[in-house]
Amino acid sequence: MKQNLKSLNIAIPGSSLHNVSNADAIQVEGVQSLSAAGNTDVSFVAGKPGLADARASKAAVLLIPKELAPEIDRPALVVPNVELALIAALNLIFPQPQPTGKRGNCLIDPGATIGEATDIGNFVSIGARSVIGKNCIIEDNVSIGENVHIGDGARIGAGCVFHSGVRVGQRFVVFGNSTFGGDGFRFTFAGGIHHKTPHIGGVVIGDDVEMGANCTIDRGTFEDTTIGNGTKFDNQVHVGHNCKIGKNVIIAGQSGVAGSTTVGDNTMIGGACAISDHVTLAPGTMVAGGTCIRNTPDGAGVFAGWDGLPFADFQRFRINLKNLVNFQKWTKRVETLEKKAGIPLGK
Repeated sequence: MKQNLKSLNIAIPGSSLHNVSNADAIQVEGVQSLSAAGNTDVSFVAGKPGLADARASKAAVLLIPKELAPEIDRPALVVPNVELALIAALNLIFPQPQPTGKRGNCLIDPGATIGEATDIGNFVSIGARSVIGKNCIIEDNVSIGENVHIGDGARIGAGCVFHSGVRVGQRFVVFGNSTFGGDGFRFTFAGGIHHKTPHIGGVVIGDDVEMGANCTIDRGTFEDTTIGNGTKFDNQVHVGHNCKIGKNVIIAGQSGVAGSTTVGDNTMIGGACAISDHVTLAPGTMVAGGTCIRNTPDGAGVFAGWDGLPFADFQRFRINLKNLVNFQKWTKRVETLEKKAGIPLGK
């Protein structure tokens, strides 16, 4: 959506014009990196390492921090936070779709309640006693079971499944083919057979939670699996039964949290991590990508490696492992020196 620089200035709180005589005359209709930007694009530079690219860029206007203003002699907006300004620019020029209340070819139980201005896509099914808030967008092929509650402003990607009893807060965002409220993985082996344990708990998700595609959140065995306000998941994240995920937690792609684990507020878990069952991560914990946490750490910290070592221990382990790999080479060097010195081998 084409905008002028004046509109962009208004949309970014705390911004000010830099090297601009007529903000209405500068038209922008895209957002690009410095190297790819054209003369109708907004671009951005956050620090001095990007100055050379900023000066060479063809962008119509740059988003810059205050400290770079003396270094930039072209139209720019001086902003308090470049990343937040970039978000505001993207939202202004590429506004998100807004619901209009349209209905596709869908199947809605007469006992379900749908809020005003909510879009329902093709081949969506909504079960009895379910409540969908207002101003939601539910894309094609979504299956919502009985007694599901989804708050206002939700954005539900195509092919998602909400099993019975799931509760979701306000402004929930999820991309395609994610599943909520399937049974947890619990079996008892007896008589040569794995006997399945029925799961009668639910899933409760807070406000302002966002998830990528192909996430799976299992229902609790007896109590609910819970996910706190403001938490964000990447694609392909799995949360097992009975887990308690705190507020503002970040979990990157292909990571799994096994059953009955508690993840404290503001924890960050990198990609391809494995968090074992019945573990507790203290608030503020940071888990590096590819890490396996097998036992509850003593407290918050940075953990890395396949055995979840504190970061300093992991670095020492890496050095020792490198030394071990080189041991045979060093042995040969010592043998060569001993031979030259006339020391009998093996003595």
